[in-house]
Amino acid sequence: MKSYRFIIFVLQLILVNIQLYGLTSSRSLPPEISSGSVNLYESDSKKISQQPDINYSIEPFYDIDAFRLIVVLEFLGDRSGETKIILPNNFGSSSDINGIKFLKPLSSNTYIQDSDKPEIKIVKYSPNTSVRIYYQVEEVRDGDLELGNQNMAIINKQYIHFFGETFFIVPAWDSSIELNIRIVWNHMPSNWNMANSFGINEKFQEVKLPLWKFKRSLFAAGDFRIIKKMIGSNPIYTAIRDSWKFSDDQFADLYSTITKTERDFWNDNNFPFFLITILPLSGSNDQTGTGRTNSYALFLSKNRTIDIRMKRLLAHEIFHIWIGDKIQFADPEQLVYWFKEGFTDYYSELLLLRSKLISLEEYVDQYNVILETYFTSPMRYEKNERLINEFWNDKNLTRLPYQRGRIFAQNLNCTILKNSNWKKSLDDFMRDLISRCLNESLVISNGSLSALIRYYAGDQILSDIMRTLNSGAVLKTIPEALGPCFKMDIDSKKKLIIFGEQYDIPSYQLKNENQQVDKSCLDWFGVN
Repeated sequence: MKSYRFIIFVLQLILVNIQLYGLTSSRSLPPEISSGSVNLYESDSKKISQQPDINYSIEPFYDIDAFRLIVVLEFLGDRSGETKIILPNNFGSSSDINGIKFLKPLSSNTYIQDSDKPEIKIVKYSPNTSVRIYYQVEEVRDGDLELGNQNMAIINKQYIHFFGETFFIVPAWDSSIELNIRIVWNHMPSNWNMANSFGINEKFQEVKLPLWKFKRSLFAAGDFRIIKKMIGSNPIYTAIRDSWKFSDDQFADLYSTITKTERDFWNDNNFPFFLITILPLSGSNDQTGTGRTNSYALFLSKNRTIDIRMKRLLAHEIFHIWIGDKIQFADPEQLVYWFKEGFTDYYSELLLLRSKLISLEEYVDQYNVILETYFTSPMRYEKNERLINEFWNDKNLTRLPYQRGRIFAQNLNCTILKNSNWKKSLDDFMRDLISRCLNESLVISNGSLSALIRYYAGDQILSDIMRTLNSGAVLKTIPEALGPCFKMDIDSKKKLIIFGEQYDIPSYQLKNENQQVDKSCLDWFGVN
């Protein structure tokens, strides 16, 4: 037994030394590495004449007890003979466990040095020459995929799933300048499906985009099932693995329906490609996700079903494509979270109602939950400025801008309808706002929002909103905010039975408990 372990140990040492000194076989290292005469930009017999700004060649590597991905990075060095490179991060992991192994130069007269920051390396080379760097990436997650570590890179023999900033080493260039970036996937397992922010099952990819968007990209491959749905002439792909309490088509239909409703709302169908990936989390009844370039990564516990909670999450995140990605927010952004998050919550529920994915009863019930949560929150008297440095410090404070903004939106819609004699609504406000952002370079701030609120709804509601944000005054709900079919009641409760703080909690019910929801009730919400 001891001799067997010794042999394994010796073999591991040999493999490490082979990797470090570039003596591996052509299967372990791509042909581009083992021979300087082979064109680095050739894959699947396809040649591109124009050299990209950055090139990545990726290939799997099977170690004795690990599975990694080999990456060769190439870019043209400048006349200074020195370029800083940024190592990947792993969303909370310290930089010394980012999964990077065997980092070394491949080009001649090239050296990699440490800097005063562990995530930054300095590459020195002969001026105006091509720089080639070799490294391997392995998964560093300790334990199961669970809520809190879901954004870290996943690299194993069954599948891979990672974001650009958790995998790719990039030159420390201006991240806003558009670059031509090429990715070549070599020797990937033949039974794997590949899906990323730029295509499906493409082993040779060229994209032109700013470096920050590339770092925000999503990459997946392995035992994924790929489902394609069309919105007009534009595809939406779902890449899903494992088994669930819903079918692949049920989820894909849900996601495409929500997406179509929101694109129609904005009259924006400029989305030639979109991908959503779905991975299982350990735990129970958990869900989370993150928007990426042309994509969205969703993580769900295995017992999740398609319910209103999942629908709200998807609708909220899709809406952030516009109120988040496509427009600019003034710093500090936390001051306008009430709009960014609260108005997005409002429209996620409203558009689910309009697409008939939830009922009017569910819509009103959800709003009543928001009202009770806000009017009993210990943070309801807090000033908006506290969010700048303390947004994540307390879950009640974290939820405050969502709650305030959700109620602001409901009140504002009602006020705009009345002020315009029922000709305009908050929909017009939102479309006008994003048009100004895209066409006039308007930046969203409390000031720019105030000007537009005054224009659409008048001074009184603007005063109420600003007093809540700046002075911590508890906001008021408008009795007719849910239209002609609903009345508002106030329920007074105490924190404790005998003594304690009293809460006055508004809620909405049908004016007549025997009343049936009819067209007039739905018209208020824009439901056809």
